Amino acid sequence: MSAHAARLARLFTPEYACRINAQIVHPAQSQVVKPNELESALARPLNVSVYEPDRHATYLAATLSFGIMKGHPFLDGNKRTAFFLANEYLRAQGLPGLLDEGKTGSVYQGFIDIADRHIDTAAGKLGVEEFSDSLHSQNPKS
Repeated sequence: MSAHAARLARLFTPEYACRINAQIVHPAQSQVVKPNELESALARPLNVSVYEPDRHATYLAATLSFGIMKGHPFLDGNKRTAFFLANEYLRAQGLPGLLDEGKTGSVYQGFIDIADRHIDTAAGKLGVEEFSDSLHSQNPKS
């Protein structure tokens, strides 16, 4: 799946991420406070795909999400934006999103589990490997 990383790098731009963040934090104003961190986070999947081409798609999505959470480029909504971008990164590759495989009743618990993993990652309790593994276990088709 790393073959798609170059195409997705053209889709997942800082402008796209800013628009997503603006919708997430609405009615508050979306503000990029660290533009270099945003660009770095969005470049992570492409960099990994070049140097580690055998990585699965979930790992690439996790690196993108991890970069947003740890770089904290937005004033508000970083974890929510990171979740959305990782989910859309997987879906752009034709894979199920992070919660697309859930069954009625388990979707809510799946969402809580993914949210907890994002919070743990942002708090420094999970590294990118552990975060990727947790996302991969949620989405084994990637």
